[in-house]
Amino acid sequence: MQVPTRRTRWLAPAIAATLLAVAFSAPASAADEDDQIPPEVGPTACLGGPQQLSLARMNDTPTTIGETGSFVPLASSGVPVTVPAAANDQFVVRFSGEVALAGQPVPVTVPADNVQLQIIITGGGVTQVMAPLNDPTFTTGVGESNALQACRRLGPGNYTIGVRWRIVDLDANNVLTATMDDWMLSVEQND
Repeated sequence: MQVPTRRTRWLAPAIAATLLAVAFSAPASAADEDDQIPPEVGPTACLGGPQQLSLARMNDTPTTIGETGSFVPLASSGVPVTVPAAANDQFVVRFSGEVALAGQPVPVTVPADNVQLQIIITGGGVTQVMAPLNDPTFTTGVGESNALQACRRLGPGNYTIGVRWRIVDLDANNVLTATMDDWMLSVEQND
């Protein structure tokens, strides 16, 4: 049996520290970056490089929808983006707006009728939900969010990033209309 020398006792911790540093600094694979972030995963990183482009679409004219049962596009919310050949760009998308839901019983009780939103990507004849995947409630009158954000990497191609929305009538016992006003869709494109 060989007795550890001063040199070998120092070398073992140094090798272990180097292996840990490599394991924690390795970048995620391209497949990991292309996956949609699933709902309810807690803190998540969506890492990007230098910003290439910043686009915004705004509308201060109210838009109203009735109960359709399915998501419908928010008029004029589409922002066209292009990812060059051989690129894999990161997109950070933020949406905020004011929503009023008319026709609810008064006083409003929870769970309440609501409006749900999705950020979507359309390209190559396919529409995908960018995030979140769990159809977040957006109605401002009963304490839910009036802002939404998402992050995703996209490969080469032409896309449109937009918003769609729908009314959820929980009791189906009244006629509801939703009005979206003073909204803004912001899209950042990064390396």
